[in-house]
Amino acid sequence: MVRHGFIVPSWSLASVGLSFGLGTIDSILLVLLGNAIVLIPMIIQSHGGARYGIPEPVLTRTRWGVYGAMFPSWVRAVIGAGWWGIESYIMTEAAVGIYAILTHRLDVIESYVARGIASPYTLSLAFPQVFWATFTAIILLQVALLYFSPVPEAQPALKWFARLTAPLVLLGFILLWYNFMTMSHWSIGQVLSIRPTVTGINYWIAWFAFLNANIAFWATMALSMPDYTRFAKSQFAQTVGQIPMPFMMLAIAFLSVMTTGAMEQVYHVAIWDPILAATLYLNPAMAIFINALFLLATFSVNVFANTVGPAYDFANTFPRKLTWFRGALIVIAVSIILGAWTYYGSAYGYLYNWLLTYGGLLGSVEGIIIFDYALIRRFKFELTDVFWSRGRFRYWRGINPAAFITFAIVEFIIYAPFIPYHDIVFSNSWLLSFLLSGLIYVPLMTRWVIPKYQPELKGSIFRGGYVSDEVMTVFSSRNT
Repeated sequence: MVRHGFIVPSWSLASVGLSFGLGTIDSILLVLLGNAIVLIPMIIQSHGGARYGIPEPVLTRTRWGVYGAMFPSWVRAVIGAGWWGIESYIMTEAAVGIYAILTHRLDVIESYVARGIASPYTLSLAFPQVFWATFTAIILLQVALLYFSPVPEAQPALKWFARLTAPLVLLGFILLWYNFMTMSHWSIGQVLSIRPTVTGINYWIAWFAFLNANIAFWATMALSMPDYTRFAKSQFAQTVGQIPMPFMMLAIAFLSVMTTGAMEQVYHVAIWDPILAATLYLNPAMAIFINALFLLATFSVNVFANTVGPAYDFANTFPRKLTWFRGALIVIAVSIILGAWTYYGSAYGYLYNWLLTYGGLLGSVEGIIIFDYALIRRFKFELTDVFWSRGRFRYWRGINPAAFITFAIVEFIIYAPFIPYHDIVFSNSWLLSFLLSGLIYVPLMTRWVIPKYQPELKGSIFRGGYVSDEVMTVFSSRNT
């Protein structure tokens, strides 16, 4: 799981903090704090996969109902499709960056940067025909690969290459950092001394927005963890395997923010897009090498990480008619319709229109999941019932009304523009939606849904949670 963090958007997110007026120390430490926070629900969600050996869509039936569980899976799939489009855009950026270097047309890029257009948009504006033709070709190449070598049945060479993506991207990050720090004569003190340029309430809005964006960055993976941990050797193994994640992101943040700060010292422009920075300011051979690393590694991440789960989510909606490949085609279609790369194209769009927007959705989904599993059920439930359409998790016609009512109320609060202090609310989209979901969901379950639909569950949230007699017998026998 940790290797999924070595991707271009991780670098971009860390350095975006400078674009919002935060200082270098703020940006680096907020990456660590955001990832430490999201690690908590990630480990709790992973616990169910490791204990019961079931994937996320099946595990989610306990919280959303045997049919209602499709809803959070669709949310996860749509967001995954959005990332699929973003990663395809990044591959196109890398390819067009190489094109600009080989055709000696860097002056075109420089003219845009001189006008203040220094973002992932720049290359698409500088070479629109080449860019969008390449973008189309990259999508078609991925479709061809998914058809002739479906990822669930991928060739050993592809699987081995997937394992190399993290070292390849890390190599690219280190080369970027080394070259720009050398250009700045290793002025580490000056770079670290870059202070916030916003003050007062605007500083705290930017501070919390950046924190919530870093939490949301991993929120999709946090939801998906049972898909991986159901193969874990033990709870200890899955927990220890995830603990390095915040420190890995801290290392990426250090490399990214220091590089962007050094660039600002040398060229008086803070470019948070590593592909544009490499293309424009490094020597041609080094720039081509780094862009090629990013292109190949991003291709592998997109095919494996952003396609497999979402394709299964869509295919499982109508399993008799939708094969995995057809599910993958739906992922691609949704990604094109969503056009999430347009959000990635600017610092504001990446933070607010993408990460904070879907963070509000996933915060509520994960709040319902975590409060149900950890607080209400205390990590215990009736495993056989998740496979029965008329078992304990049927609730009301297959859906848990408490989950859907909670989700509707919370999303209204997060997204309604006329809610007082909406800027502050939206800047805290993940944290607020997570906490509000717990505050609403728990009383709905304990006062209404459990007494009405699961009366055989006994206990309280203050005394061991709500469990049935047979579950207590199973876990008591395990402890004897």
